[in-house]
Amino acid sequence: MDRKCFSHLGVTWVTSADPLSRMSDSLLSRRHFLGTAAAAAAPWASSSLAAETGQPFKFVFLTDPHVQPEKGAVQGVKQCFAKVNALEQRPQFVITGGDLIMDALEMGSDRVRLQWQLWDECMKTLEVPAYHTIGNHDVCGWSPKALVKPGEAEYGKKLFADRYGQGRAYQSFDHGGWHFIILDSIGLEKETGDYMGWIDEDQLAWLQADLEKTGKKTPIILVTHIPFYSVWHQVLLGPKVNIGAKALVNNVHDFRKVLSAYNIRLVLSGHGHISERIQFDQVTYLQGGAVCGLWWKGPVHGNPEGFVEVTCHPDGRFEDRYVSYGWKAQA
Repeated sequence: MDRKCFSHLGVTWVTSADPLSRMSDSLLSRRHFLGTAAAAAAPWASSSLAAETGQPFKFVFLTDPHVQPEKGAVQGVKQCFAKVNALEQRPQFVITGGDLIMDALEMGSDRVRLQWQLWDECMKTLEVPAYHTIGNHDVCGWSPKALVKPGEAEYGKKLFADRYGQGRAYQSFDHGGWHFIILDSIGLEKETGDYMGWIDEDQLAWLQADLEKTGKKTPIILVTHIPFYSVWHQVLLGPKVNIGAKALVNNVHDFRKVLSAYNIRLVLSGHGHISERIQFDQVTYLQGGAVCGLWWKGPVHGNPEGFVEVTCHPDGRFEDRYVSYGWKAQA
């Protein structure tokens, strides 16, 4: 696959969203070795072999499955999970990047619950533990076209939070000497009733406390459905394009300095359905493609339906590769 690289003022962008790019291999490798951390932190307690022996461990980041009854989506998600189960080295866990179901923003309650039932059916076939990120399409009724209204049981983030967050849609955990933070990047624009990219004040307070507890040496991976930064819009539409409030986390600049004080190594995101890498200083910002591709209609800008396999080392380095699971869109 041909990739375009852009470099300016120490920032490098590598993106497969370039309309001239082509991709023919079913397995794409992307490797990025980060420099060794200045000092190694004591590993966090974990029952994993990686934590006990100081060995590298693998996990999978898969995002935007958008499960639905149509277009063979259930079959596709199960095929993706089968590929994860069959990887040469079984990952320690999976992190999903949001938009687990096709849509709850504009659907009625019955349709929303049907999609979650289908997702549950798919999850039964995944043979490793999973942590889940909330996406905009997992939120009920945050749209001017919403059928689920405020006050109804399914409205907002309740269904997701009750399922995966013990009442909230963000969390953190430790594994193999690394700290993982899964954020809720979906905010509500009250004037329009629409969603936007936003980290609210309560979550920011929790995030700061979580970072302080983790310390400044432990390598950290952040996961957010809506990206912090992205360039594919500018590549395709021009450098002056106004991408609106839904495409990126709008208040990331407000807490950027908080993050910069800690050992953030990797920020994983979904939302754009493309494979994109931005490297700034010591942080890699990686969009993970999409399990569903173009909403089960085929690849996005030549990037096949797939997921990211990440290998984490105890000294703060990581490697990643994009893996296609061989899906063919149904007619």
